[in-house]
Amino acid sequence: MTVDYDGVILGGTVQGREAAALAAREGARVALVEPPGAVDRQIRRQILLMALAQGGTPSPLPWESLKHRVKALEAVAYPHLGLDWLATSGVDLVLESGQFSPRPRLAVTTATRRLRSRGYLLAPGTEVTVPVIPGLAATPYLTLDTLLKLETLPEAAIVLGRSSGAIALAQALAQWGTRTTLVSQDDTLLPTEDPDIAAFIAGLLEAAGVTLRLGTRLGAIDYRDSPEGFKLSLADGDVLTSPVLILATAPHPTLEGLNLTSLGVQPRVAQGVTIALPVNGRLATAHPRVFACGPALGGYWAEATDHQDVAIALRNALYLPVRKIAWMHRPALLSTTPGYARIGLTVTQAQRWYASEATVVQVPCGAVLQSHRMGDITGFCRWIVHRNGQLLGAHICGPGAEELIQTVTLAIHQRIPLQRLERLPTLPPSLGAMVPCLVEAWQRQRWQPGTWRRDWAENWFNWQRTRRQRR
Repeated sequence: MTVDYDGVILGGTVQGREAAALAAREGARVALVEPPGAVDRQIRRQILLMALAQGGTPSPLPWESLKHRVKALEAVAYPHLGLDWLATSGVDLVLESGQFSPRPRLAVTTATRRLRSRGYLLAPGTEVTVPVIPGLAATPYLTLDTLLKLETLPEAAIVLGRSSGAIALAQALAQWGTRTTLVSQDDTLLPTEDPDIAAFIAGLLEAAGVTLRLGTRLGAIDYRDSPEGFKLSLADGDVLTSPVLILATAPHPTLEGLNLTSLGVQPRVAQGVTIALPVNGRLATAHPRVFACGPALGGYWAEATDHQDVAIALRNALYLPVRKIAWMHRPALLSTTPGYARIGLTVTQAQRWYASEATVVQVPCGAVLQSHRMGDITGFCRWIVHRNGQLLGAHICGPGAEELIQTVTLAIHQRIPLQRLERLPTLPPSLGAMVPCLVEAWQRQRWQPGTWRRDWAENWFNWQRTRRQRR
């Protein structure tokens, strides 16, 4: 059976469901093709990391209690994007795997349906990347999707990878009392961040009790049904052992089986692994009628809903493709304790692009009374500000970082300068206490001796004093 739609979404993520809900709200006839269970896995990963971070301090919850908490939160997560709600909103749900069929006319086919549309939107899910390490594939390693199968938390665990999930998971396990070792073949955590930020996050992990083994070359991985469990042979001759190995490498979009090559769409590949779908500024792929959003774009630190790219990709698919995305306006989130969030430029990027016109302002959480009242002064708030007051970037590490970065994202989108930010009616209390400190630090830099403002003011006062003396 062939049916025509205004839009067809190949989903598997919360972003795909959000796009379907948005299309139905605007009156479009839309079909959502979604593999069963894919969105549930994405939501479970988010909730698991959040529950681990919240349940590990100050005293860990029982493991069974945490498992029940995760299940309870899953049942109420994203109620406005449930399948029943989407169906009653007018979305045609096709809970099957689909692929593109370019002939005789471009369509998406499933086991039972053929769906045609003027525009198509890709929002596929992600899977953990299994690195090519001798012996790894044959071992019973765990991932975020299978971690809850453990009956009890292990005394020790090795987390393999340096993804956002690996960093958050390693810290949480250590706070739960598990001797945790984070192993990565790369030399640094968070390579896209400034070096001092990466060092700060590494310090958070070490303070929690995580042993960092960065720049570690793995020779082979072996597993035996014994207390030792996994044995990781390193290239330098050292050996690591642990009863549990958790694979938390960077996830890759699940594009296999979509038949994208028939459309001329070639995913971006690194070391034999698909890492992203290449798109232009309008989020269109190499095929002008196929757009993409969500984790498939790459660069995501957390598989949370990003309203900006979802709305732009969907509306370009449904209407005229004229909307462009501002890549710097996509927030990045790290579910550590305290949380870390960033939007916009790093310090290195700002100094390279704006030179002396960019100013870096940073205030530690300990300088704000509200942080002391909340009982956590670990962290900082760093903003990169243009000389005209326009925000170029924000780095927030502290309690409620995810909430705070959303407000800063709104300010950057609306081009609200720093000196007017405290007037926002939705400003969270913790950020509201931070803004006056940031504004004062920024103004102090603008008026320091040697700047034109300070020189002009001093000349003015000197002239006034000279006039008074002559009288």
